[in-house]
Amino acid sequence: MGLILGIGIPLLISGIGLILLICTILYFYKKAKNTMNNLFGTDDLGQLIETRNEEVANTPKSVSGMTAVYAPTIQEDFPELNLVELKGIAEDHLKNYLSNEKKVAGIRIHQTEIKNYTKKSGTCVIVFQSGVQYLTGTTKVQARYNTHMMYVQDAAEYGYTKGYSTTCPHCGGAITDLGRKNCDYCGSEIVPINIHVWELHKIEES
Repeated sequence: MGLILGIGIPLLISGIGLILLICTILYFYKKAKNTMNNLFGTDDLGQLIETRNEEVANTPKSVSGMTAVYAPTIQEDFPELNLVELKGIAEDHLKNYLSNEKKVAGIRIHQTEIKNYTKKSGTCVIVFQSGVQYLTGTTKVQARYNTHMMYVQDAAEYGYTKGYSTTCPHCGGAITDLGRKNCDYCGSEIVPINIHVWELHKIEES
């Protein structure tokens, strides 16, 4: 009898512990389902995941809106430049890239803003960032891409046949600033080879 009690009591305690554990799990499971119902209107986890995936597929990516910061500087450097037109050209490059390189369809650009503007080593680069939507098969994808448009000041150095003059045609003085309209040495007017020549430098996903 003592042996039976010695074995039975631990088993009873283990059984009670298991029952308590199951009750605890069921309690928190029920509480979690109630919480999901209150927050999301359903306790179906699969439905929640599907709904979340659908929201992601239909929500455009935000873009870095630095246009108001960089546009005045760009227009000061290049007064004749039409930024709206250049943005359209950048978007066309992006559409061609996605269509021809990525082989996607249903391309739609939600928004494009200037992300960055840099001048160095005889070049000037405007980075346009676009929130874009496309289809891979039947799957809708939201993405963000940076399109770099580059203007070359020193055409010879970069192997370009078009760019900005780097010396004054009147006195031969060096022109060091992009967008410079007059020579620092003789004051003569400087005529750029082509102020509107901005070429695609690269496209990258952000």
